[in-house]
Amino acid sequence: MKRFTLIYLIAAIVLISGCKDAPRDNVLDPVSTQYVKTAAVKGSVLLLDQNSAVPSASISSIEDGVTASSDINGNFSFENLSIGSQTLVCTKENFVSDTQRIVLKSRTSTEVAFYLNGAPYVLSQSILTRKIDQYYPSPQYFVDITASVTDPNGITDVDSVWFAVDTLLYPMEYSLTTKQFQTTLYKYDIPTNTIQWLVNKPLRIRSKDRRNAVNLSASFYISRIIENTATPVYPNINLLTQKQDTTGTTPVFQWNPPDVTFNYTYTLLLSRVESDIRTVVWTYSQLYSSDLQIQYHGNNNSDTLSAGEYVWTISVVDDFGNYSRSKEASFIVR
Repeated sequence: MKRFTLIYLIAAIVLISGCKDAPRDNVLDPVSTQYVKTAAVKGSVLLLDQNSAVPSASISSIEDGVTASSDINGNFSFENLSIGSQTLVCTKENFVSDTQRIVLKSRTSTEVAFYLNGAPYVLSQSILTRKIDQYYPSPQYFVDITASVTDPNGITDVDSVWFAVDTLLYPMEYSLTTKQFQTTLYKYDIPTNTIQWLVNKPLRIRSKDRRNAVNLSASFYISRIIENTATPVYPNINLLTQKQDTTGTTPVFQWNPPDVTFNYTYTLLLSRVESDIRTVVWTYSQLYSSDLQIQYHGNNNSDTLSAGEYVWTISVVDDFGNYSRSKEASFIVR
């Protein structure tokens, strides 16, 4: 019996010794010299809620410090990421970043999908200054701000838009007519009670979507405030008699030019007055700066003015669209 026990013991020792020196070539065996310590990742970057491709997004591995970019179809891939826990972060300018945490195994390929929410952004914006001269109480100043805003996730994802200056935010309303956001600020809406406070200040449009992604536009500035304007000469109230000029049905409007040095055009506005209600009957734009008079001809040369009371103004308009409107001149058509 002891003889057989000794034989089994010797056999076990030989077997164990042989296993210790046996080669390890299994790529899945962590102890093997052939063990592969990397894995592949492939995936896509898609627009949140729409599943359309987002190209040129940047996907980074925090652990390995490597980056890939999504192609025109939103696809990307990594070939040799370290196995184990990986943190992948997907970013793109004006999009909210997305993070995926995964565990990679040796010689495997893992698929990952990122869904990005795009913040709203401004396509265009403008601020135009206005001066309305009047006899009483004083000239009126205001600015018109407009902005064209869109969103990668669709215009319905835009929640709100503001005009921003310093720490002040002025809400803007969407116009179905112009397809733009707009607001008008009068001088009393501004801290110093003058629109001149806005000159040289960086102005921006702030927009926010329904998921609270926020965008600030590039800065823009006021181009000009036109203080001087043209002066109506005829027909008008006679300063000596304080009586209104009386004209025929096709009056010739005359004015003196403004004292300015920039390029400009004129816009003439004619309104009929009935029971203190003004109704615009004629507008003539793009008059040259060299023009100092024009005869009424309505929509065609056969039109004439009916008898009654009228007022007219002449505005100076610069190349940007800023304008300064004259005081009203009144007259009677017999």
